[in-house]
Amino acid sequence: AHCPSLSWLNLNDNPDMLKGAEGNKACSALAKALPSCSSLVKLGLGGCGMSAEGLAVLATQGVAKSSSLSSLSLCGNSGMLKGAEGQAACTALAQALAACSSLQTLRLASCGMSAEGLAVLATQGVAKSSSLSSLSLCGNSGMLKGAEGQAACTALAQ
Repeated sequence: AHCPSLSWLNLNDNPDMLKGAEGNKACSALAKALPSCSSLVKLGLGGCGMSAEGLAVLATQGVAKSSSLSSLSLCGNSGMLKGAEGQAACTALAQALAACSSLQTLRLASCGMSAEGLAVLATQGVAKSSSLSSLSLCGNSGMLKGAEGQAACTALAQ
């Protein structure tokens, strides 16, 4: 897939677009195309019903291999980062952050991120990213509660 002049792809607020097995297939297709779209700098996938599995594929096969993507919005994919699958997706996203030298802005508002997910993202992704300058995590209720939340904050601050 070549997209020589496409610089911004905004698919935000398509609530059923990336849901279920078909959505995971769409994430896989997008992930495979992303590295060859050298002019794509902004990708909006907020509120699309993306699952943890879809994010893991997008992160490892697309974001990690992109040389141009500077902004990724995943806001409003509620539940995407919850539970064991969400934790695995956080790990995949953290690894992609460490590998992608162009990503400057990451929006993960209202995605159901836990304190554990934030700790992984902070220590394995944010801390190792050479380019990330803006991270939005608002609307992830409960993420910063208790000892786990404090540890995640400490990891993020380092």
